[in-house]
Amino acid sequence: MMRLALAFLLALHGAIHLLGAAKGLGLADVAQLRQPIGPRAGALWLAAGLLLLAGAALVALGARAWWAPALAGVVLSQALVVATWADAKWGTVANLVALVPLLVVLLDFRAGSLRSTYRRDVRAALASGPRAAPVVTERDLAPLPPLVQRYLRRAGVVGRPRVRSVHAEFAMDIRGGPDEPWMHARADQVELFAPNARLFFMRASRRGVPVDVLHRYVGDRATMEARVAGIVPVTQLGGRAMTRSETVTLLNDLCVFAPAALVDAPVTWTPVEDDRVRATFTNAGETVSAVLAFDASGDLVDFRSDDRLRADGVTMRTATWTTPLRDYREFGGARLASRGEARWTEGGRTWTYGRLVLERVAYNVAPSGATP
Repeated sequence: MMRLALAFLLALHGAIHLLGAAKGLGLADVAQLRQPIGPRAGALWLAAGLLLLAGAALVALGARAWWAPALAGVVLSQALVVATWADAKWGTVANLVALVPLLVVLLDFRAGSLRSTYRRDVRAALASGPRAAPVVTERDLAPLPPLVQRYLRRAGVVGRPRVRSVHAEFAMDIRGGPDEPWMHARADQVELFAPNARLFFMRASRRGVPVDVLHRYVGDRATMEARVAGIVPVTQLGGRAMTRSETVTLLNDLCVFAPAALVDAPVTWTPVEDDRVRATFTNAGETVSAVLAFDASGDLVDFRSDDRLRADGVTMRTATWTTPLRDYREFGGARLASRGEARWTEGGRTWTYGRLVLERVAYNVAPSGATP
């Protein structure tokens, strides 16, 4: 809703500037503008209007680069407002309103912003470039349980290179509690395997105010930080509990986003039922497990673990974590679930806190291919 409101403001503001262009270029006599506007000034009014309209269109389309024409339009607009203050002074109000989200975007370019930190971490993690990745063969699948073998074949991993890294982009809806409102978010994630690392950046929006979240799991340490408007810290988590929780997430991501990496992963498999198998995974000194459930076709449809801890913004406590999956389609040459949910079960109550739509996946990526 706030995105559409911003698009409407920029579009209306841009359209008003076209009145100044029409007067300055001799296309119409605009009675509301009493001060003279010459052809050169008219061209500037036209440029400001077009820049603001371009920004509005990009905002409406959800394009990341909307800020560039919008910022140029606001700066030029304010210069024109000052030059024709008696007629156009109220344009300052619109420019100030538009400047608020623009400042939030510009703060992302600070070296200390969570997005900038994420970009640096990704570049450092991928600095050596894609490593040699031999193809996965049927022989590689032989040690795995039949359920996992079938899942990997359906994922299309046989005959394709092993996965050393994965870059995923997705849209999300997320909330902090069962009775809290949903926030829309976009997330970018890069993971490396052997050695393992997980880097995750998300920008959510609550009532038009952005909330940035950065998860960092490198070496034997995992941390999570959240900031409102990219500036105000609201959550900072770390320690062994966070590392254990992120180890479960890493196992989940291996199974969901990078199934080909399972052939080399330090996972021990134990059959549970005809359609379920337990995966036990060790990383950074933490050993966690999860039960994977498969449908009759062999697709992974659920992941359940009692080893992930729920963060409530202050503390972390154990709860059952599940991620039901559906709607398989191809991403980066692999057949993956395109939609999923994340649920907590505690005190006999199960509730969904995340809904995910996978948009893009790339494997064995170079640094230039994994920066949001």
